[in-house]
Amino acid sequence: MEDELSPLAVRLECLRMAVEFGTQRDVNNPVDLAERYHAWVTKEGSGVNRPQDNRIDDSLMVAQKPRSVRKGSASKLV
Repeated sequence: MEDELSPLAVRLECLRMAVEFGTQRDVNNPVDLAERYHAWVTKEGSGVNRPQDNRIDDSLMVAQKPRSVRKGSASKLV
């Protein structure tokens, strides 16, 4: 069973977050912030089909040549 919220429940949750975490100005008029939250949550591409990263092959980015740098050391130009 999936834990999906109804569209109304999503909108109410966005409004709750806008009131709870918004600035004083947002709390006085939370609708604009709630609408921005709702647009962000429901935007196309979000969810389980979203890639882990923006790479074409969905692989995680890994450093090619990781190196350690000691504290206080600096490269010296010759």
